[in-house]
Amino acid sequence: MIESAAKSKDTKNKNIRKNQKRSIAKKLRKNKLGFIPMIAVVIIIAVLAMSLWNNWIKINKNGGEKSTLNQEYDHMRILNDALEDKVKAPVDEEYIIEIARENGFRRSDEILFYFSGGEWK
Repeated sequence: MIESAAKSKDTKNKNIRKNQKRSIAKKLRKNKLGFIPMIAVVIIIAVLAMSLWNNWIKINKNGGEKSTLNQEYDHMRILNDALEDKVKAPVDEEYIIEIARENGFRRSDEILFYFSGGEWK
């Protein structure tokens, strides 16, 4: 009976050792499987970081262009407002004469004097 008890202890110890080896093997497999997704996550984060950096550079470049375009837009808006004022202004005889003189026309009773600059008065 002592021998059978000793054999059963030995078999129990062997089973425990086998189970420990199996659990260690399972842990190693889990670690290997966990390592691959970790690498994938790190690669995805790196790609996203590089993309963010490139977009940040593009935004900064476009910021300078935006300020230039805003200045041009403001200038054009001022010119547009001036032209709208001219269009909305009442048309009277003096306005017609002014536009005609700007385009080089004159009255029949007027005499034009040309100066060295090519302008008439």
